[in-house]
Amino acid sequence: MKEGMVINHYQITIRLRMLALAILSAALIMAVSLVLLQLNVWAKFAASGANGCGNFEDAVDKAEDGDTIAVMIPDRRSEGKTITKNILIHGGWLSIDGCGGQQIYTDTADLDAASFEFQGILSRSILSHDSDSVIKIDPSVMTLTVQNMVFWNNAGTVARGAGISGVISNGAKIRLDNVVISNSVATDAGGGLHLEVRGGSRLVIADSQFFSNEADQTGGGLEIDIYDGSEVIIENTLVASNTANTGHGGGARIRIINSGYVTITNSAFVNNTAGGRGGGLAIESVNQGPAYVRLINTTFANNSASISEDDLYSSGNGLTVDNLSKQLFLPSILSDFPSAAADSARITDISIENNRYIVEFDTLNFEPTLPGQHVHFFFNTVPPQEAGVPGSGPWILYGGPSPFTEYSIIDRPPGAWQMCILVANPDHSVQLNTGNCFDLP
Repeated sequence: MKEGMVINHYQITIRLRMLALAILSAALIMAVSLVLLQLNVWAKFAASGANGCGNFEDAVDKAEDGDTIAVMIPDRRSEGKTITKNILIHGGWLSIDGCGGQQIYTDTADLDAASFEFQGILSRSILSHDSDSVIKIDPSVMTLTVQNMVFWNNAGTVARGAGISGVISNGAKIRLDNVVISNSVATDAGGGLHLEVRGGSRLVIADSQFFSNEADQTGGGLEIDIYDGSEVIIENTLVASNTANTGHGGGARIRIINSGYVTITNSAFVNNTAGGRGGGLAIESVNQGPAYVRLINTTFANNSASISEDDLYSSGNGLTVDNLSKQLFLPSILSDFPSAAADSARITDISIENNRYIVEFDTLNFEPTLPGQHVHFFFNTVPPQEAGVPGSGPWILYGGPSPFTEYSIIDRPPGAWQMCILVANPDHSVQLNTGNCFDLP
C-alpha cells in the first residue's frame, strides 16, 4: 500500500520532543502539532494509492520548497526516493474514510472533516524499500525535517545506509525527530543510516531509535562521517541490538575526518555487537583537525566487541572525548532485598502481552496500598530522585498486588531499556535505594 500527500504554502518548525512519554504529555504535544497545521493546506493525491490517497514518490515529486509531506498510516513503499527539496516529512497521519484526488484545506477543522486523523507521537508511519536506501538525501538540500517515521530495509542489497543515506553539505540543517530505523542491512557500513555531514552543516537526531540493524563491516546501527567543522547532535536516542560483523562500532560509528563536533545527550547504547572495537560506539578522528566529542548522561550496557572496548572506543589525533555527568541509575537486579529490616520492592520479571508490559514484583515488610505506602514504577530515563514528589517524573503510582500492567509498550521513551520500582510514602515521595531496575523485553 502506498500513500502520501503534500501540504503547500506552509512553514512548520515543529519540535516534538519525547523527554517524557506519559500519555497526558503526548496528548498535549499532539494537540500543539495539530494547531500548527493551519493556513492553505493543499493535499495532492495520486489515483493509484491505497484508498486513492496516492504514494510517497509522487508526493515528493509534486512538493515544492517549504511544503510538508504528510505520510499516511499504515506502511508503504518509498521506491528509494531521493529528497532534493527543502521539505518536512511528517508521519503519523491516518485516513479514516479514504480520500480522493487533489483537495484544498484551509485549517485543521477541514482536515478533521475530511476524516484525516493525526496519530503522531504514539503512532508512526512506515516507509520501506528493498533495492536501495529507503530515502536518500541529496547534497542540494538545505533544510529537511523528518518526524514520526519508521524506516526499514532488510534485503541486504544496499552498500551503505539501508534506511537513510546521503550527503549533507553547504551549511544545511537536517533534523530527525521521533524516527525509528530498524531491521535494515547494509553490505558495507551504516546498517540503518549512513550520512556524510560536510561544509559546516548540522545534523540533529532526537527522540529516536536504532535497533536490530546490521552492517557487514562498520557501524551496525548508524555511521556518520563529519567534515569541515560540521556538527552532529544526538539526544534522547536508543541504539540497541545492532551488529557490525567485521568492523568497529556495533551500535554506531562516528568518524571526524578533518574537524567536527559531536554531542550525545541522554542516550543509551545497549546490547550492540562489533566484530572489531567499540561494541556500543566507536569514535575515530582522521587527520589533524580539532575533533570534540561530549557524552552527557549517556549509558552503555551489555555491548560486546571481538577485539576490545565493549562499550566505547575512541582513537585518532586531536580527538577530545568528554564523558560528562553520567547519570547514576538503580542497579539492574538486586539478588536479595537491601535489608531484612527495610521496606523494599523489586521487579522479578517483565514480559509483554497484548502490547502491555506484565511486571512481576515482590515487596518486603509491607503490602502496597492506596492511600498508604505504595510503589512507584518508572523507566530508567528518570533519575530515581525525580521518581516521586517533588520530582518531575514521570512515574506511575501503584497500590495493588503483582503483576503491574499499567504501562503500554508505546509508553516506553527513547533511551529507556529498563523499568524501575521504588517504595513510595503516602505523600508520594520515594524512599531511595529501596528498589531495582529490570531489563525490558
